[in-house]
Amino acid sequence: MKYTRTGSEQGCKGCNRSPQLSEEKIERLVTIALQGKTVDELTNVEIQQQRFAQCMSCSSLQYGTTCKHCGCLVHIRTRLAASSCPSPYGSQWQS
Repeated sequence: MKYTRTGSEQGCKGCNRSPQLSEEKIERLVTIALQGKTVDELTNVEIQQQRFAQCMSCSSLQYGTTCKHCGCLVHIRTRLAASSCPSPYGSQWQS
């Protein structure tokens, strides 16, 4: 029998845990993800802030943290120099 979630359930697709993350949890995840990265692998503060602002205003942002196209935390993706916007409709990040 296939399980179907009801509209009142707020868990993610893969489990019943809430996809909402606290600021503390986000900062821990960012610290772990960026650990060991070199300066060349990271964006400068100005570019990161521009990307982050565009992600935060994007209609594809879910839960205030997650891109619906790739499932990444925008707090991390916007800081990685090699990352690009995964929107299938074209990049939302201005160069």
